[in-house]
Amino acid sequence: MPDPKKNLSIFSFKKNQLRFLLLCCVFFIPVIMAYGIIEIAVTKVPNNFSIIKDYMDDESFNIETVVFGSSQIQSGVNPVFLDKPAINLSSRGQHHNIDFTLLKGMIDRFPNLKTVVFEASYGHFELLHRSRYFWKNSLFLKYYHVNTFGRSVTPIDSLLFKSHPGLFSEKLITYYLRDTLPDVYNKYGFDLNHYEGKFRKLNYDSTAIIKKPVKIYKREDHKTFSYNSNYFYKMIEYCLKTNLKVVVLSPPTFPNYNELRNPNVLRRRDSILDYVDTTYENVYFLNTEKDSDFKVEDFRNENHLNPDGAEKLTKKLNSFLKEIDK
Repeated sequence: MPDPKKNLSIFSFKKNQLRFLLLCCVFFIPVIMAYGIIEIAVTKVPNNFSIIKDYMDDESFNIETVVFGSSQIQSGVNPVFLDKPAINLSSRGQHHNIDFTLLKGMIDRFPNLKTVVFEASYGHFELLHRSRYFWKNSLFLKYYHVNTFGRSVTPIDSLLFKSHPGLFSEKLITYYLRDTLPDVYNKYGFDLNHYEGKFRKLNYDSTAIIKKPVKIYKREDHKTFSYNSNYFYKMIEYCLKTNLKVVVLSPPTFPNYNELRNPNVLRRRDSILDYVDTTYENVYFLNTEKDSDFKVEDFRNENHLNPDGAEKLTKKLNSFLKEIDK
């Protein structure tokens, strides 16, 4: 005969479990719902990644040039001024390992791709590659459907707010609550309103500008340089094996920035370009770092162009692309 005390104990245990589950539901369901609302609100804020995705969905079969790089290239190349269909996949903080992963993950979407543009700005080869914890990995996954995490991913990895709560909280406040000048993107995801910066605040006064401190990378890192240079060669070899031309672009920098560059870092960067030039065919260089056509009014700060400067640089790139196609 069953023991009534034992049955009562089991019933009491199950009842306590059920009560605990109900309490969890009461607590977590509102939290999940609140997070869902925040995530939806974040996705409604205009951003260049979503616009680039839409453009890519419409034009991927026609694209002939893909541009990769950091914020210097993102703010410096406006595809509207390129004659052939192109897309700029650069973004702030992006490095060669992200560029290469994106290229390999997206190349099948561009059946007419002919040219790839990579960045080789000063100091680029002595900066560490982005890690698997880079917050933008979630954006690449959500909008480009490319896994840059370096591991298997889950649907949670494509959530935006959790990738950078501070940044997206600020974006939510700015977009929904503050009366600020909005970002204005063209169909390529290029920000047409991106003029704010040190130079504008100083009214493009060169005398005042050269008196201000300059943020510039000077630290030498031989180990990182060695790794990054070999990685860069692999990127180039991959492109050449897939019958792609490679353009290596060094964007304009303001004279006071150029004067402060570490000559050893610069020399090692140039040694990579020399090696590439003598080793590979169909690799071309466009170095505009000291191009005198770029005036103070073309810059946001010492190493970033504004939309006017981007028009100049992109037109130079366009002429360069036409020249190497002859």
